[in-house]
Amino acid sequence: MNDRYSTLRLVLGDQLNAQHSWFSETNDDVLYVMFEQLSETNYTKHHIQKIIAFFLAMRHFSEERRAEGHHVLYWQLDEPDNEQNFPTNLQKLADRYGATRFEYQLPDEYRLDQVLQKFCAETDLETAAVDTEHFLTSRDYVEHFFEGKKRYLMESFYRQMRREYDLMM
Repeated sequence: MNDRYSTLRLVLGDQLNAQHSWFSETNDDVLYVMFEQLSETNYTKHHIQKIIAFFLAMRHFSEERRAEGHHVLYWQLDEPDNEQNFPTNLQKLADRYGATRFEYQLPDEYRLDQVLQKFCAETDLETAAVDTEHFLTSRDYVEHFFEGKKRYLMESFYRQMRREYDLMM
């Protein structure tokens, strides 16, 4: 671990994609951060095995990225510095490491999307959100596909997907 990083990159528990373009090369100025947080276990009822499986997958993912040469900071649930809150943890780390930029992959959950958008609006850090790269289309593809159309017929969307990706039925 370095004493300073210019960029913090947040990886959420459902974004464990080693093929993401972020990991195509190592960069000593980038610190990947991952947190086990009570806020992610308590917002709704989850089976304890699901929570354990997520945390275990996150731990393995962080260890694999470290083995590839990436700088990864992983806070377990009982980490004394873990405030159990994304914005607080992120700002704390930005201050600690002198980061000037924060990047994150677009969350799949609306709740987390709102938390991260609010953090970006309130922080002094330069911020950027990138695609998760684990879906065939970008988040706003359907919106643009149906723009100006009178009917939202999913069949036409599915046909377009088959044409673009040469998928057969």
